[in-house]
Amino acid sequence: MRVRVRATVCVAVSASVALVACGPEKEKEYTGSKPSEASATAAARFAPLVRLHDKESLMPMDATRFIERSVLRYDHDGGFCRDEPPVADPVEPRLLGAGKDGYRHAEIEPGKPSSTPVGCPGHRDKQLATTDEKARFFLDPPDEIRKGEGTGAPVYWEYHKHKTDPARTAYVYWFFYPYNRLSAVGNKHEGDWERVAVQLRDGKPEATTFAKHGGDPCRTKWSDLNPSDGHPTVYSALGSHASYPTAGVHGVDRASKKGSEWRTWENVRPVDREPWSGYAGWWGAQPHVKGHNGPRGPYPKRLLPGIFTDKPCGSADKPPADPPADPPAEQPVPDSPKTKDGAIKRYEEFLHAVGREDIDTVCEVAGPAAKQAEDQGFGPCESTFVITFQMIPPEKKKALQTATVDPGGVAELAPDKFEIPAAAVRASVTFSESEIGSSTMGYLKDEWYVVD
Repeated sequence: MRVRVRATVCVAVSASVALVACGPEKEKEYTGSKPSEASATAAARFAPLVRLHDKESLMPMDATRFIERSVLRYDHDGGFCRDEPPVADPVEPRLLGAGKDGYRHAEIEPGKPSSTPVGCPGHRDKQLATTDEKARFFLDPPDEIRKGEGTGAPVYWEYHKHKTDPARTAYVYWFFYPYNRLSAVGNKHEGDWERVAVQLRDGKPEATTFAKHGGDPCRTKWSDLNPSDGHPTVYSALGSHASYPTAGVHGVDRASKKGSEWRTWENVRPVDREPWSGYAGWWGAQPHVKGHNGPRGPYPKRLLPGIFTDKPCGSADKPPADPPADPPAEQPVPDSPKTKDGAIKRYEEFLHAVGREDIDTVCEVAGPAAKQAEDQGFGPCESTFVITFQMIPPEKKKALQTATVDPGGVAELAPDKFEIPAAAVRASVTFSESEIGSSTMGYLKDEWYVVD
């Protein structure tokens, strides 16, 4: 987008540098796994009881079987190029973690033309392995496995040591679900890895660390987690599967006391013994839209933040409550029609969000273009657009809240791509090309997004 996502981001980044200079953030402690010093017996002894929501329909799954049902692909040029034939179909889990002896793909060389597929960058001679963190491998599963398998699925653990205090150690427990669906905020993606960690002091449990979506990890005292036979109770939120120390409403997440019990200690496995151990790619497709990208899972070189945090977790935001209704089921029909009118409607939604300073909507709609800008060295969308909001005069922000687009001024570049110039925007004030530029709307993953 040329709101120009590139031009606006340039200005916003220079301002963000000044903001950062106001004071450094508190440094987070990152730790890595130490498998040779772990105890399988202790890992099983402290594994949590996970209480799923009683309305949960997306259950946990064996990660190996997820791999065996998936296709391995390579993400080309930030998702803007057609896929080449799969790197592997079907996928052999053992080869994912085999480094140079496993699956490999030529490194992408931006700016070098390629004849196949047309318009995509060419390839360097260097081959990247699936164990390379800089590579762009991703697993592409079929939709029918999103429901998972159930509470017989395994849990995967790894062992961490505190950097300076030898008395402090921790077991990290990874939970895998084939799909994340948090409809309230449009957060949907394939492959869902969640985790908690049990902190030990001199081998005895003292707290459990909860990894938070969009925030720093926090911890809850061991005695506050209703430990039963040595197993702490954690609550899995509906759809998102985020872990919490209590039932109830946590922001947009909801956890319940009424759901199925996942007795994880009955099938607990060390990560480093899994056939796919070492795979550093993504566990789901990469549309490059906030909230829709498949995440990375555990791998040997991955460092985790805040395992030994002393920051306490708060209680539920509200008394325990169930959601008023089930989340909407996945619909095969796209929310936004693949038409010119659909592209215009989506762009108007973006303009209105800019006027309201609605950063979540702005970064969702402009996700692909913002990702391009970030790859070129600019900051993440959430940072750059907050600064951009401050640069737009109040009267123009108000005008954007009700702005519309004249269909006659929109140019069709392709059946799934339309260019919307500033001249096509109709508002109570006039916007010049230098102010909002022109934007290209592209149809990706059953929805329209700003792609340039």
